[in-house]
Parts: sequence; C-alpha cells; structure tokens
Amino acid sequence: MGLRDLRLHLASALGLSTPGAGSVLRTTTADRTLSWLQELWTSATEGHEQPISVGSGVALACTGSLARGDGGPLSDLDLVLLHDGRAMSPTDLAEVADRLWYPLWDSGVGLDHSVRSAAQCRQVASGDLAVAAAMLDLRPVAGDEKLVTSVSRQLAEDWRAQSRKRLPELVEAVAERHRGAGDLSQSLQPDLKEARGGLRDMVVLQALTRSWLADRPHGAPDRAYAQLLDVRDALHVVTGRSRTILAREDQQPVAELLGLEDADELLTVVSSAARVVHQALYTTMRSARQSQQARARRIGPRRPQLEPLGHGLYLHEGEVVLGRGSDLDDPLLVLRAAVAAASRGLPLGPATVTNLATQGAQLSHPWPPAARELLVALLDTGDGLLEVWEALDQAGVVQRWLPAWTAVRSRPQRNGVHRHTVDRHLLETVLQASRGPSPRSRRDLLLVAALLHDIGKVRGAQDHSRSGEPLARAAALDLGFCAADADLVARLVREHLTLIGLATSRDPTDPQTLTEAAAAVDGRVEVVDLLAALTEADARAVGGTVWTPWRATLLHSLTAHLRASLARGDDGGPGPHGAGQG
Repeated sequence: MGLRDLRLHLASALGLSTPGAGSVLRTTTADRTLSWLQELWTSATEGHEQPISVGSGVALACTGSLARGDGGPLSDLDLVLLHDGRAMSPTDLAEVADRLWYPLWDSGVGLDHSVRSAAQCRQVASGDLAVAAAMLDLRPVAGDEKLVTSVSRQLAEDWRAQSRKRLPELVEAVAERHRGAGDLSQSLQPDLKEARGGLRDMVVLQALTRSWLADRPHGAPDRAYAQLLDVRDALHVVTGRSRTILAREDQQPVAELLGLEDADELLTVVSSAARVVHQALYTTMRSARQSQQARARRIGPRRPQLEPLGHGLYLHEGEVVLGRGSDLDDPLLVLRAAVAAASRGLPLGPATVTNLATQGAQLSHPWPPAARELLVALLDTGDGLLEVWEALDQAGVVQRWLPAWTAVRSRPQRNGVHRHTVDRHLLETVLQASRGPSPRSRRDLLLVAALLHDIGKVRGAQDHSRSGEPLARAAALDLGFCAADADLVARLVREHLTLIGLATSRDPTDPQTLTEAAAAVDGRVEVVDLLAALTEADARAVGGTVWTPWRATLLHSLTAHLRASLARGDDGGPGPHGAGQG
C-alpha cells in the first residue's frame, strides 16, 4: 500500500468523531509514516540492487508537521537529506536523493525536499525567516541521528541569538500573512492554516517560545489547536486532497465526520478555536516585544515603572495592570480596569485578566448604578473596546455579565452581507453607535441596545428580532435598568429592522406607513431618535453593501416624516400619535 493510501486508511479506520480520536490518529499517522520512510531509506541504500554505503555524516531528517507529530492524513512531507559535507560525494548524494524522492512522488504524497549540508542549513535559516522557524522542528528519520541532533541544536542556538533582532521581522511577517489570508474566526470559507488564528499561528507561537523571549499560554491554546487540527484532518478525508480552505460545500460532510450537528456548529468551533489561538499569539508577541525593549534599555537592576491610574490600577509597559492597592474584593474593579484600558487604546495585562476573572468579586444582580455606568462608559470607549472585550470574553467574564452572550459567541451568519460572527457584529454596532450622532437623550440605552440587538440570533430562531426581545429585557434588568428602560431596550431590539424595512419598501408619506412606524416607536419622538441611530449603526457595522447613500436618504426621509407626524399629533392635529401601542 502506498503511503498516501496508508494514511487515508488510518484516518478512516480510527475515525474522528470521538473525543481524543484526532490526537491518536495524528500520533499513529506520524509513527507509521516514519516507519515507512525508514524502510524506504533501507531500500534506497542497503537494499537497492546497487547499494551505496551510507555511514556517519549522512541522514534523512524531517521538519514541519511530521516532525511535530501533528500532520494530517494528506499533509505534505518536508524532508531534508542532511550531510556533513565530507561523508559522501555529490554524485552519491544525488543518487540517494533520487532513490528517496521518486518513490515518494509515486506514492502520491506531497513532498517538499532538499539536500543540504549542516553549514547550508544554518546559512539558509539565517536569510529566510520561514525556513529558520521550520528548521526548529528538525527531527531525525534515518541515518546519522547524531548529525541531525547536532544541527538541530545549532539552529536553535542561532534562533535564540538572533531572536531579538528578528522579532520585528517576525511580527511583520505574521501581520502580512493575516492581511492576505483574513481572519479565521470571521470567515465563512476560512483558511485553516494561514488565516489569523489558524494553524500557522500556533507554529509561530511555539517558535516564539523557543526564542526564550517569552513563554506562551498553555492549556486553552493547545486544546484550540487540536480542534483546528481535527477539522483539517476531516477536510483531508472528505476531499481526498491536502486542503486547508474549508469551502462551503465541504462544511456539512466535515461536520458529520466530526460528529457535529451541522455546518454552523462546525464554523462556531473553528471561530472559537481561532480566537483562542490568536489571543495566545498576540499576548505572547506583546510579551516578547516588552522583553526586547526592557533588555535594550536595561542598565543594572531596574524597578518596574508604574504610572498610577487609580483604584490600584497602573500603566506598565503599555498595559493596564493590577498593582499594590488594588482591591479584588471590589466588584467594580474589573469594569474600572476595562474602562481604563479601552479608553487609552491599551490592552489589559494577561495576568491582570486572569486575576480579575478568577479572583475578582462578583457583581450582585441586578447591578448597582455605578456598575451600569461603568459598562456604558466601556461601550463608549471606541476602538479600544474590541481588544479589551475579547480578553474578558476569553476569560469568561462577559458571559457572567451577559449569560445570553454564550449562545451568540462565535456564531456564524449565513447572510452573505455580513462580515462578522454575531458577537463581533454586536460589538461593531456598538462602535458605530458610539461614533454616530448622539440622540437627544439616553445614549446609554442606545449603546446597550446596540450590544443586544442581535442577541436573539440563536439556533432555531425564526425571527431573531422577536426572539431577542425577551432576552434583551432580561439582560437590561440584570444590568440594573429600571423596568421602563428595560422595556425600551427590548423595544429597540424587537424593532431594529422595522424602520429600514419600511423606508426601503414603502412610501414615507403614506399614512399606513407612518402608522406602522409610529407603532414601532410607541408614538414617541425620543424613541424615533434612538431607533434611527440603532438602525444606522447596525447597517454601518455590516458594511457598505447595506449602508449606502440611497438607503441613508430613504431612512432619513421616513424619520423626518414620522417626527413631523408625531409632532402634529402632539399638537392635536391629524397624525398617528400613539397608534399601535401595545
């Protein structure tokens, strides 16, 4: 049986639907692949009809996924015929290489191969960042194991010695790759390997750790990486090809192979895992840069430079952290820290997030007014909100604040106009609401309604606006809003699509149109302002295909006629004031 068929057979026999099966499959696949390669080495040298004597100083080595033991059923092999420059003639080396590579090509396995001396390995790694990172995983397959170990050790030493100089290059290479491949957590047809939060990011994370500039988070990122590997492995089996793009037509069969309910659940798993991997890489790169900067300016022992921010919070090396005087028994501390960081466009320190999430006092329910005011202030911080919210969400803080958040977290949207998962779209809508023209009253209700307007987009919901109404009311009450305010938030959630629907399909001067619009706003001009602002923020958060000058003009025309109609009704003239209240 050829190597390709052998690996696919293993995947079919072991399956992927039970917990831990993917890890067993990858370990077994790596072991069987190495055994197959070792037999090939023997055949290419001793067992060949024209044997070539191969002693010390020559070896077959592997890098990449085979060396890490996390290759998929159809992952390419990265192999190096390694030599010390003296043991064999170039002619004999070329002959051994041909005897190795041709059978591999014939077996149908993807192959990236090279013949290099130990010196050439170091030279190539010094000039190519991708090669340098890949060669850190160099592992012996057959032949002179001591040679491979020696080269691997030297490459690791070179990597550590050059890491501070090459860190900016690594950071830029990661950013460039992300710009090209997109965000794994937000794509409907994601690139499991190259996108932000994908498999390549975990390899970079491991390489960063081996630079000794910073340690990385463990536990959650490893579990997330294993989930992404499981999805990639299932994709290989389903397509019969070494693919990493999870195309729409492959998602349902991949989900079934993994024992998931449907493609939506699959994309939710992928999105959640990608967010964990990205967060781990982001915080580790930040720590590495801090380590680099601290080393560059260090002259003898230094005390940490802390800028006090109040309530025991400090600014330290570009992060908001807890310090002396912080009171973890204060239930408002996590909100204070979040506002302090987001308002400055800074991250919360990873240890601070962990301590706040695991040791911080819990808020009472309903929330006290001070907590509600801090939440509104956090929602009004602008772009700094996204990173701080993500860190708190990863730590489990957000779901304690808003239990309904769990059902929309990382949930994909099949509507083609949407760019983001449901939870990310909610945050983008908050950002748009905070940037837009402020309503004449109750900006706090607008921001909270923006945060909750799609909270009803849960599995099985037929009308997310209607299903979201009771969830929004319950959340608003839990956040400490009075019953009347909670009812208004719920109304905004229920009607957040009404005005744009009427504006784009009906005559804004038609009395029936105005009657329906008046019913949506409870006959109140102040609700017109809030609902119009929410409608615009929602559309802007989706993107330019939804919020166009034409649609903006139609919405503004409808709301202008509605306000005039309500005003005439207030003055005793004709108009739909109060119509449709219920």
